[in-house]
Amino acid sequence: MEARKIRHLLTRIGIGIVLVVFGAWEITNPAAWVGFLPPLFWSNTTMIIVVHGVAMIAVGLAILTGFYLRIAAILSSIMLLAIIISLMVLTGYMDLVIRDTGLLLLSLSIIFDDVRYLTLTK
Repeated sequence: MEARKIRHLLTRIGIGIVLVVFGAWEITNPAAWVGFLPPLFWSNTTMIIVVHGVAMIAVGLAILTGFYLRIAAILSSIMLLAIIISLMVLTGYMDLVIRDTGLLLLSLSIIFDDVRYLTLTK
């Protein structure tokens, strides 16, 4: 297998697994994530966190399977950018900001990657 195809798959697997796992954590224990939610959304935190978790799982699975890969990577990038901004403004958890910035860059690399290998859609 060509090195660029391996790179493409490893990038998709890396970001996809992280999104699915964090989404599952949000669904199974939404109370643990309340502190990361902007005050604007504090009226119904559990529902918002669960919906966000479901969205993360859906986007992660789309990236893993290559189903509308570029659209999934765009959605992932938007979600990660919102998380980064929220963390910077509200919490100051710079270690999380750095981690999520790395994930954002992986997601962006999928958007601009011309390799499409083992995908469900073109």
